[in-house]
Amino acid sequence: MHSPETRPSLIVRLGGAADQSAWWSFVETYEPFLKHLVARHGTPPSHVADVTQQVLISIARSIDGFSDDGKEASFRRWVHQVSRNVVIKYMARQRKQITGQGGTDALLQLDQQPAIDDPALEDQYQHELIVWAAEKVRSEFAPTSWKAFWGTMIEGRPVAEIAGELNVSAGSIYMSRSRILRRIRLVLDEVMQ
Repeated sequence: MHSPETRPSLIVRLGGAADQSAWWSFVETYEPFLKHLVARHGTPPSHVADVTQQVLISIARSIDGFSDDGKEASFRRWVHQVSRNVVIKYMARQRKQITGQGGTDALLQLDQQPAIDDPALEDQYQHELIVWAAEKVRSEFAPTSWKAFWGTMIEGRPVAEIAGELNVSAGSIYMSRSRILRRIRLVLDEVMQ
């Protein structure tokens, strides 16, 4: 597993908690590396994803405290230390908890329980997925096209209202939406494979 290359501009942008695109980029770049680190620190494979999530949260909370020491790989060493501390806390908590008893019978009982379908959660998940994919392709489109798409598809505002604000025809709104949606579908197809 190679260490990801750190862009200084990304580290600076992470300091602004509101810069979601910086965080998406950071997670895309660092998540595989963090999973590898977390596993290497001795986390059981079934808990690696959860502990990695805790590492990301810890990084988000403490990124303002990071300062470059001028030596090579300063940020990676800091990330390594943060992940190590999270794993140590996780291991300490695990030792205090009583582990559940189960076995094959308990697993079979769990498998026989019906899945709970919550349409609201599924809708929210789909919406978040589309918003995430939309942000990934945003830079590929003109600002007017983007505003047309975002206003009508994400905010749910009427086409005529957005067309009036942007001083464009309703037809151009539909064309912009179509092009952006097509691109979003491609991104989602890539992610879902």
